[in-house]
Amino acid sequence: MSPFSRLARACAIAARTSLALSAAVAALFAVATATPTVASADTDTNAAKYYGMWNYDQPDAATLNNVDVLACPDGGGRCDRQLPLPLQVPQVGWVVFSPGPHGTVDGTTDGGCTWNFRVQRTGLELSSTTQQCVNRAVGSLGNITKWSVQVKGDRETESIVAVSHQPNGVDLIGTMKSGSRTKVVGGQDSGKFVKRFLGDYRYDPADFHTLTNVVSTDKGTAYPEQGTVRFSATDKKGRINAHTPDGCDWTLAVRGDTAELDPATQTCHTATGDTSLVYWALVTDDGRHMNAFRAGSTTTPSQPPANTFLYVGALTRSATGEDE
Repeated sequence: MSPFSRLARACAIAARTSLALSAAVAALFAVATATPTVASADTDTNAAKYYGMWNYDQPDAATLNNVDVLACPDGGGRCDRQLPLPLQVPQVGWVVFSPGPHGTVDGTTDGGCTWNFRVQRTGLELSSTTQQCVNRAVGSLGNITKWSVQVKGDRETESIVAVSHQPNGVDLIGTMKSGSRTKVVGGQDSGKFVKRFLGDYRYDPADFHTLTNVVSTDKGTAYPEQGTVRFSATDKKGRINAHTPDGCDWTLAVRGDTAELDPATQTCHTATGDTSLVYWALVTDDGRHMNAFRAGSTTTPSQPPANTFLYVGALTRSATGEDE
């Protein structure tokens, strides 16, 4: 099989996964508003230690820390032919814990979701297993059945189990056995975090079997993401500019190890059409590698709008053009 034929076949396979993956990723990727069931049994009133913004640490593919694994209920991959299961989806982004009703804690994510937790002696636990919502970044429904959180100082650990109901009637289980976050402390020096992002980062080679750097659309198409993103500082503290391979410029705010769109929705006008982003989160702890998740849409004069998703983004700092 020629390289072109292999790529065409891989694109066709990935295209069939786009709608299914939209629903599956929503299960763990900071899924809109959940209706809490308040419970106060076995509570500990020391809830204040959880309050604040917490960023995911950079995902680790070797240990699966901060990596959601999507699989069939039996842990295998034969229940759904549309997805390359089990599928590893690195997690990026933040959650803000704040006081909830009747001594509970609310966790609001950058995906636009608020989840309600009981405060127990062992940590935070969901106040019910039926909370569900629609992730604005992927536009589909997810239900988290288990989310356990522990905090020690400025370090947080967690584990999550979620159920995703696929359009074809198949249920997938999303499991993150090991998760960790770091608290974003107000007044901390943002310069050292901004510095990690500055410079040229190139997309790693696309892989249609893992969906790494594969852009899927809701129109049944898929294509590799490639090229170099140049990050530069702006005149505002804690903000950076991202110049993408399509010639567009985007503004992001850096908070700790994570950079996200600011403002949350941005549009770039080009000669061939418009590109809008509604979500783009990047994380780097080492200033060498980035993980990313991106959602947006494209509009061209000859075609209707298409929603686009980069679920598994991976970039590496270029050997030249470093700003360190």
